Amino acid sequence: MSILEFLIAINGMAELWSADRVFLGLLSSNQYDPNSINNLDGIYGSFSGIQSIRNSVGMYSGTSGIYSPYNIFCLNPPFVLYQNQPVLVVTRNAHFQTNGVPVVDPDFLLGVYAQLASSAPILNNSTPLDRVNEAARNTMEVLNNASAIAASMFH
Repeated sequence: MSILEFLIAINGMAELWSADRVFLGLLSSNQYDPNSINNLDGIYGSFSGIQSIRNSVGMYSGTSGIYSPYNIFCLNPPFVLYQNQPVLVVTRNAHFQTNGVPVVDPDFLLGVYAQLASSAPILNNSTPLDRVNEAARNTMEVLNNASAIAASMFH
């Protein structure tokens, strides 16, 4: 099972926790659940919540937060807890030693649940995996175009 398939399978059933054991939200596409990382008005999904990894400043967010998945030097990034076991580390620190636990980029994590929520009413006949794969294809197309533009600037 890929990380993408796993994230879809645990939708609403896994939690994000900081290394200092602070609850950072429920991994859920539900935009109305007060505990969801996908609730942009909630404590765990907003851009201003102190326990939201979306917040640009704070201990659990931003590029300098000591427990932030966006801090490339973070030695204690958050992790996903599923069935009382840490199953994923959420970090951009390419050198973090995970002891075999898979790593997921925070934007990928957030994007999976945002895509599941936003595309559900539009694509009723497709599966969650179909919707996320389509979003991944769209993202790759944008990244490839951006890479081509950036590369052309240096020739």
